[in-house]
Amino acid sequence: MGANLSLQEKFADTRNATLAAHDRDADIIMGAVWGGSFYAIGMIFCAVQLLARWSGKHGERGVNMFSVLAAFIVSVGWPLILIYLARSA
Repeated sequence: MGANLSLQEKFADTRNATLAAHDRDADIIMGAVWGGSFYAIGMIFCAVQLLARWSGKHGERGVNMFSVLAAFIVSVGWPLILIYLARSA
């Protein structure tokens, strides 16, 4: 047990290895997709939180189409909205 933990062969030196051009492009696209997904999730979360805040403590004010559109437009800057919601809570 543990006999194969000490390898006798040398590992390949990969310090100067680079990605192929199409792999690099795919990695950039994948990073942009992940970033866009994260941003969209943040926008949806902040829009829902704004609508909950605007509707009142017990939902006494109704939510209509214009307030939903306004919440999504305002939620573009969702990092600032998170700061605002955290400070005003």
